[in-house]
Amino acid sequence: MDRKIVLDFAEAAVEDREWMTHDEVVDTAMDLWNYESVCEFFFMAIRRSASAVNGGPARKYRFERGLEIVAYFSKSWQGCPEEICSVVREHRG
Repeated sequence: MDRKIVLDFAEAAVEDREWMTHDEVVDTAMDLWNYESVCEFFFMAIRRSASAVNGGPARKYRFERGLEIVAYFSKSWQGCPEEICSVVREHRG
């Protein structure tokens, strides 16, 4: 995933350019994938990405680390099994 693309989406979702909250990581990934709502499979994939990049999920990350989590998620996301999936979060826009 190109850093510039992730950065463009993050700038719209993040309040503080030094830090990204976990929710802002989620929102950035949702925007990047053009999702209006997500399910538990999405959250599990975000947590796995945070573990791979950061050693585990955290309340907030340094901004660059947050971008890396979104990029890793985007490279590894295969979607959810729709037949057993239920929406658990609506996009906050």
